[in-house]
Amino acid sequence: YYVSGGGKDTDPGTLTQPWLTLQHAADNVSAGDTVIVRGGTYVGFKSRASGTQGAPITFVAYSGEQVVLNSPSPVDWHGSIVEVEGHDWWVVDGFEVTGSTVRAGIDVRVADHVTIKNCYAHHNYKWGIFTAFTDHLTLEKNVCTYSADEHGIYVSNSSDDCIIQYNTCHDNNASGIQINADPLAGGDGISSNCVVSHNRIYNNGSAGGAAINLASVRNSLIANNLIYNNLATGIAGWDDGQGTQWGTRDNRFYNNTVHQPPGGRWALGLKNGSTGNRVMNNILLHDNSGRGGLELDSSSLAGIDSNYNIMNRIDLDESGMSLSEWQDGYAQDPASFTGELALIFTPAAGDYHLFDGSIAVDRGATLADIPDDLENNIRPQGTVYDIGAYEYELGRSMFNSAPVNVLLLD
Repeated sequence: YYVSGGGKDTDPGTLTQPWLTLQHAADNVSAGDTVIVRGGTYVGFKSRASGTQGAPITFVAYSGEQVVLNSPSPVDWHGSIVEVEGHDWWVVDGFEVTGSTVRAGIDVRVADHVTIKNCYAHHNYKWGIFTAFTDHLTLEKNVCTYSADEHGIYVSNSSDDCIIQYNTCHDNNASGIQINADPLAGGDGISSNCVVSHNRIYNNGSAGGAAINLASVRNSLIANNLIYNNLATGIAGWDDGQGTQWGTRDNRFYNNTVHQPPGGRWALGLKNGSTGNRVMNNILLHDNSGRGGLELDSSSLAGIDSNYNIMNRIDLDESGMSLSEWQDGYAQDPASFTGELALIFTPAAGDYHLFDGSIAVDRGATLADIPDDLENNIRPQGTVYDIGAYEYELGRSMFNSAPVNVLLLD
């Protein structure tokens, strides 16, 4: 089916006789149907039916055309512009969603196997994309920016098996990406088996809230993320204030690059019963000499496995120490080391790629969970894995590290 600003809801919804409104389309589709929306500006929609495995309901922008959704449907429940609620197996693809004055650009609740991709959710009041009680959720290749009140992406309420990858979240008032299992809001209060990877997250946190904020998240992978210039913590794992039994546990924090500005909090914080976490191959640096890479409390020490990181300071129970003191006193990070920014990458130029001779090259651990880097380059490019979100590539980085005179011959 097709929707176009020049269509009529009394027409059959074909390419030559399209429907006029997205809500009419949502009212009339069923499993396996695809709604293709022509360029223009539209009112949003609320779902009315579920797809099935192998036959989802898909709403997609017409290839090469800009589709803007800028106000809620007349039948919305929450004040969000796109609402998928109580219906499984949906795909929403390629829309610009902006101007929600109450809630989210895209709002998914009590719905499993939903995919939101290639969407640009910006200048919405509370969230760019919000989900609740959503298992097997996929959020990929979205841009979520300028949420006035809270987060770019917010996955809540005991949502399991979620994939959040290849998104860009910047200039949101609170977190760039938040997964909060909401222990007291129903369900089991835990979000398990999630993947948060290959995301770029920057300029968030004016109101607090880590760039990647994790509350009661378990057995998940947080990897290959580039996080910089965020005003709160870079990556935070905690208990949502509900008690240490709800800590963020048994996760893998691999190959992230986190660069904190002078006023920001620590690069990676694990607190309030966040035990059993593995922290490997990360660049965790801070421009404030009084803060640094890893922040913990005593309730989160059990089972931690931290190594092959670049970081300068560690905080335990609000008492700072050097990396060497951490290594000697707690038998962690034996292969980790300190390093200045200028020896790793050139952030002043906005470039976090490793350059030729970077101290992060060939210094990491081999991790079977991480076959590539932020840009999908195969790891390793050299003899062993590099540290951080980028794997060094000679052919590209040699021209980024310093001016080069090149003679072209014909």
